[in-house]
Amino acid sequence: MGTTDRKLTKITDGPQGDLFGGEDRCGGGALSPAALRKQPEKGRVFVAPDPHDIYLGSQPLKAYLKEAGIKEPLTVRRLLQEQDWAAFTSRYASTGRAPYAPSAMMGLILYGILQGVTSLRGLERLARRDVGCMWVTGGICPDHANIGRFINLHHDLITGSFFETLTRSVLKETGSAGDCLAGDGTVVEAAASHYDLLKAEAASKHADAKQRQAQAAPENADKQRQAEQARQAQETLDERIVRRRAKGKPHEHLCISAQEPEAMVQPLKRGRGMAPSYKPSILANEARVVVGHTVHPSAENAVLPDLLGQSQSITGYLPKELLLDAGYHAKSVIETCLESDIGLLCPEGRTQGKKRHKKNSLYSKSDFRYDEFSDCYHCPAGAQLIPVEQWSGNERMPGYTSYGTSACAGCEKRGACTRNVKGRRIKRYEGDTAKDALRQVMQQPGARRSFSRRQAMVEPVFSVLRGIQGLNRFRRKGLAGAKTEFALHVLAYNLGRVLAWSLYLALLRGRNRLKALFGRDLGSNLFDQVIAIVQEGKAPHAIPKFEMA
Repeated sequence: MGTTDRKLTKITDGPQGDLFGGEDRCGGGALSPAALRKQPEKGRVFVAPDPHDIYLGSQPLKAYLKEAGIKEPLTVRRLLQEQDWAAFTSRYASTGRAPYAPSAMMGLILYGILQGVTSLRGLERLARRDVGCMWVTGGICPDHANIGRFINLHHDLITGSFFETLTRSVLKETGSAGDCLAGDGTVVEAAASHYDLLKAEAASKHADAKQRQAQAAPENADKQRQAEQARQAQETLDERIVRRRAKGKPHEHLCISAQEPEAMVQPLKRGRGMAPSYKPSILANEARVVVGHTVHPSAENAVLPDLLGQSQSITGYLPKELLLDAGYHAKSVIETCLESDIGLLCPEGRTQGKKRHKKNSLYSKSDFRYDEFSDCYHCPAGAQLIPVEQWSGNERMPGYTSYGTSACAGCEKRGACTRNVKGRRIKRYEGDTAKDALRQVMQQPGARRSFSRRQAMVEPVFSVLRGIQGLNRFRRKGLAGAKTEFALHVLAYNLGRVLAWSLYLALLRGRNRLKALFGRDLGSNLFDQVIAIVQEGKAPHAIPKFEMA
């Protein structure tokens, strides 16, 4: 057969082009040279289109956003462009196809989270459809795999140095500092099924089965990974059982997820039952800017030194005052604050004399007043509890002195105090002296007034993270993946604080202009409502319309 001449069409394999660029601006779909920025230290070229080149019809995108009142993308892009991206760009090879600029990729992720879009495929769609996102990113359209690879490549920068540098910019924009910080934590479900949980015996059998499968197929990498994960789950559960036994607590109910062994099976918020989950914790200042964040499988107290260290790295100093809820009322927390010369305000689980929430609950330890001079406790009925037993402790449990009394036998309040046949026993540990001092501080009116600010400083942060940004369950597996995902949420939240603060300042300027124009303060109730809406982190569209009457 003879050969037939066919017309060959050359396919452009260059970087992805501007969505709205015409033939005259982008060369038939390819990026213009202005879209590629060269990094002089390595000669690296990145895809970084200029959003000023994007048009909606004949109107520039920037003009369209301003006319539509969409100002958030302008602020987000400005803040990101002001950051130093050298640590990101240095990780790319100097040859090969030009990658997307890190500033554009990070802008896509953070802007998407601000809109409540957290999945990789959702971010991919957002880049193609949202005009605000096009301004932030310059119009790039990476697929979900590229976004995931970017997060994996830079996970340590996202949780560390980049968070610190961006937060410094946010603190500067909001004019806030870190003299007074409030801390809190929450529980977020892990990326694992809460139905497929294993107790000790089942975990051991599961590990043995996976090990046999791995030995039968030594060349199968997936089988080897599953066997290692099953072994890790078994060892982790065994360690947790040993710790519970050492504390004299029941352990028969403990279970673990084979897919997420680092997560702790614990109660979720809002009565949603038990599930494998993690505990993210934060420190926020009075402008509700997060200056410290981390994730732990179950403990809030253990991460306080890390949070304080991160805050100090950002602000350059430790806070003068720290406001924590009752969950942090522990010896380790008090000692950390004493060593760092930080004024700690933290109540106990229940203040002395306060009414018990549960009908059949017993008097707590805080209802018993300790007399340091007499070395005894005074119970609610007026009896004295004296030392009756002492234990030196061991590696896992600290020593204590047990206090008791013989007056329990005929006490009319015994049913509300103890069910022990020997009567009520109070254990006093070494750290209780510091707790007693903190309890005395919290009884002062000035301390209670200062502590009353904590709820407004830190509680709304988690409301925004859950209600607006959709952080009700982690999408990334493992403790490291949860830390990266939480860091991205906190970064997006801090950018949102700049947007809310800008609106807040604009409202104040408008109120002052009206006051100067009319000689009196008009619409004070309205402005108070608007300011409250901004402070709660709600969207600008929730602002009521201004009426002169």
